[in-house]
This record gives sequence, structure tokens and C-alpha cells, in this order.
Amino acid sequence: MNNHADAVPVVGAQDLLPPEGLTWGVKRSFVKYLTSLPDGAVAAVEGATVLESGFFNFPSDGGGFDPATGTGILRFRGDVRLEGHFGMMFVQIANPWIEFQPDAGALTVALGEPGDEGAERIPLVTFDTVAPQVIGESLVWQAVDTRLSRQGSDVFNHQYGTGQAMDPLSIRVPAAGSN
Repeated sequence: MNNHADAVPVVGAQDLLPPEGLTWGVKRSFVKYLTSLPDGAVAAVEGATVLESGFFNFPSDGGGFDPATGTGILRFRGDVRLEGHFGMMFVQIANPWIEFQPDAGALTVALGEPGDEGAERIPLVTFDTVAPQVIGESLVWQAVDTRLSRQGSDVFNHQYGTGQAMDPLSIRVPAAGSN
């Protein structure tokens, strides 16, 4: 008789899902560096939050994804601001969108204030498109590798070059609302 069978908790697929929304660490070494500065600051506002893991989470704000074509735009809301060196270093990630094309995608951000619906958008990072997993009632992309775009390098004041690996991102949105 195995008395230990019930001692190991069973982990279901639902327990392994990323949080709802867009979860991204940006570049953990960069965030760690900023938080080590005497004047370094990390803020998440307008709906964005800092998770216990230290990653940032942006709640869904609509959009859609077509699994048949691999295209669509998923919109997220929130504002993350990373700063240091007495204002000389400032990175803002406002209202990120994930824009899917059949073979490639981009995380784009709004320039300026988060509430400005007409704000210009730029690609911050790019990634190779992968099909989402359907888990329960969710479409899930987990640990998608990202790399800095040319415009993203500008945002980081060229401290990281175009193509530099950034943190992987994860997305979880309702499957029904994504068509």
C-alpha cells in the first residue's frame, strides 16, 4: 500500500497559467540595476502592477486575435516607469499592445501620456509568432522570447542595441473574446 500517494499535490494546467493579461519583466538586470541606485524608481500605475515575482502585469483592454490567420492586436492598459540617474535615465512602457502578423509580432507602446488615445505607437520589442495554447477558457502564450527593436533601442538610450534579448513575455486572454 502506498501511503504517500496523497502527499504530493497534483498540479493542473490551470495552476501553471500566467496571470491574466500581459506579463513581462522588461529586462530583469536593468530593473535590478535601477532599484540599486540611490535615486532609482520603478512605478506601475494606471492599471499596471508589479507582481510578487517582480514582473510587470498589464490587464487586458480589448482587441482580438484570429487563430486561423495568426494575426490580430491585443491591447493592454497601464503605465510602467523606470528611472534613475537624476532623471537622465527614463523608460516608460505605456498601454502596451501585442501586434501579431503571421510570422512576427511586436510589443508596441504609446509615446506620451497613457490616456492619450491618439498617441503615436512604436514597436519596443519584436518576437517570432507562435500559436497560442488553448487552456481552459484562455488563449495562452508562455515565455515568448523578445528582442529589442531599433525604436526600442532609442527608448533605452542605446544602452541596449537593436536585437538585444529582453525578457520573455507571457499573455493570457479569454479565448471567447479573442476571435
